[in-house]
Amino acid sequence: MDAREEAASLAENPLPETPIIDPLTRVWTIDGEIEALQEQIAALQDQRQQALDYAVRHNITEDARCRLEQKIRKTRTLDVARFREVFPEEAMIAADKERRELEEKMAHIGERINLTLVDSLVGKAKLEAAQGVVSVKESVSYVVMPK
Repeated sequence: MDAREEAASLAENPLPETPIIDPLTRVWTIDGEIEALQEQIAALQDQRQQALDYAVRHNITEDARCRLEQKIRKTRTLDVARFREVFPEEAMIAADKERRELEEKMAHIGERINLTLVDSLVGKAKLEAAQGVVSVKESVSYVVMPK
C-alpha cells in the first residue's frame, strides 16, 4: 500500500481515538509543569549570562571543553547631510523615489482606518450599534481551572 492508499484508507476508517482519562485535570497538571519548566529556563538563562559575562570580563576564551568565539554584527547608519554633499545626484534620485512611495501611500489614505482610533472618536458602543459598520468575529478559547 502506497502513501496515498494508506491516507485514503485512514480517511475512510480512522484509527480509534485513544481515551484520555480526566483530560481537564491533565491540562491543569501540564500547565503547572510548563510553568515550573519556564521558571527553570529563566534561572538557567540567568546562570548562562553570568558565566558568559564572567568569561568575557576575565578574557577567558577557552576552558577544558569549550572555546569562545565572537560574532560581530555591524549596524550601518547613513549621515544624510553628508550623503547629499558627496553624492548630490544620487541623493536627488533617492528623495524622488521616497516622494513617489509617499504619494502612493497618500493615494490610499482612509482605505484602512485603525479601529481603536475610530472607537475613541465615535465610541465603541455607538459604533457597534451602527448596522453593518463593524463586523465581529468571535473565537473561543478554553481555560482549565481547578474545582
